Amino acid sequence: MPAPPPNLIEGLATSAFQGAGLKGEYAGKLSKAVAQTAAQALDQFLTMAQVLPGAPAAVDPISGSGSTAGPGMLLPAPAGGPAAAQIKPLALSNLQANEIKGENAQNVAGVIAGAIAQGIQLFTTQVQMAPGVAIAGFVTTAPGRLM
Repeated sequence: MPAPPPNLIEGLATSAFQGAGLKGEYAGKLSKAVAQTAAQALDQFLTMAQVLPGAPAAVDPISGSGSTAGPGMLLPAPAGGPAAAQIKPLALSNLQANEIKGENAQNVAGVIAGAIAQGIQLFTTQVQMAPGVAIAGFVTTAPGRLM
């Protein structure tokens, strides 16, 4: 499953900023920069995401076939997803591409990166791989679903 594209995230960012009372000529550009950064960070997360070893399984000892019997935990960032330090250059680049520059641009990029990284961290600690992943030859043979 690919990460959502920036245009799907932009509407959510715009609504959040409007709900918080953010107005001005750069509000739309800020929403666009946040959406682009979030989409890029989620794309990185999807390429890095892994399930930790140790999910319980019920396996026939002769054939090595069965399925996972319990949930699997996701590997948290920075190994299982981008950390704020990896996201900040993306945020700064997207801010600059959307004409948001100035002495506080680094700080704004840091806030955006920190918020996205924290969201990914919370996701990886709260979501698990659902049981029922097929096993053959003592290894999983199908993708798992998240729960």
